[in-house]
Amino acid sequence: MKNKNSGFTLAEVLVAIVIGVISIAAAFSSYGYFNKSYKSVSQKAAINNSAREALSIITKDLRNTGYLHVDFTEEPNPSWRLIELIQKKLGWSDKLVLYQGTLPNTWIRTIYTPKEYSSCKFTTEWCNKYGNGKYLAKTVIENPTSPGNKRKVIYEGMEFIPNLVDFQVVLKDKEGRELYPVCNDCGSVEINQGAHTPSNNSPNKGTLNMPKVHTAEVYLTIQSAREVFAKNKTIKITTNEGGTYGNNTQTFNDKYHRETFFVSVHTRNLAKHVAITEQTGTSIGQTSSYNK
Repeated sequence: MKNKNSGFTLAEVLVAIVIGVISIAAAFSSYGYFNKSYKSVSQKAAINNSAREALSIITKDLRNTGYLHVDFTEEPNPSWRLIELIQKKLGWSDKLVLYQGTLPNTWIRTIYTPKEYSSCKFTTEWCNKYGNGKYLAKTVIENPTSPGNKRKVIYEGMEFIPNLVDFQVVLKDKEGRELYPVCNDCGSVEINQGAHTPSNNSPNKGTLNMPKVHTAEVYLTIQSAREVFAKNKTIKITTNEGGTYGNNTQTFNDKYHRETFFVSVHTRNLAKHVAITEQTGTSIGQTSSYNK
């Protein structure tokens, strides 16, 4: 009696190997595709989260700007320190300085300014092209002009927004016209705009424009921390298109994703809302409380 052994033929083994190789290749291909998609989506989500959280804080600070405690006495000329905009502080970006007095003897200066990283934290390719990159720093100081222990640095130069591309601020009056200059400690751009032109010796033009600020428009452009696209992509970014002094256009050609976010804030403690009153026997007019 003969034993009959069963098994795979050579042709069957070869077919199984081919099917296995194809399955493994498909699995790796799918993994690579979904991995790239996940990285792209996560980078874009990180930009959105960072921008939305940052703009909500900046909005809150702008709405508090110019608020003074009813018994505030720390600053001799509080109307000279309300809000400041220094244009083109670092390349394309602006610097924003905000003031508020929360207590009779305490007031706060908040500064948003673009800065460069001291050491490269991005990919080698990015650093070779653009250097160390930028971030938006935030500084908060209590009683900034007071001597001794009254002056207190809450935090200085804190990394508020990473991977910054551009930070633009446009200040407008109640008629929607751009205000410039608006500053006390002014930069070269504001000086060229006549910031230090005296008005009855003091205050100067830049200071006189502070209480006229009715609306602050903030443009924030952020870049992904890592490459997102498979090939170089040309991206053109324009902020405040058609603006008098804030119109900036930048063009990039690389694999990084960039996105611009915008918010418009009413500075309720600076330029007050226009109140309409009706007087008996006369026409409707505006009260005199606006921009005094």
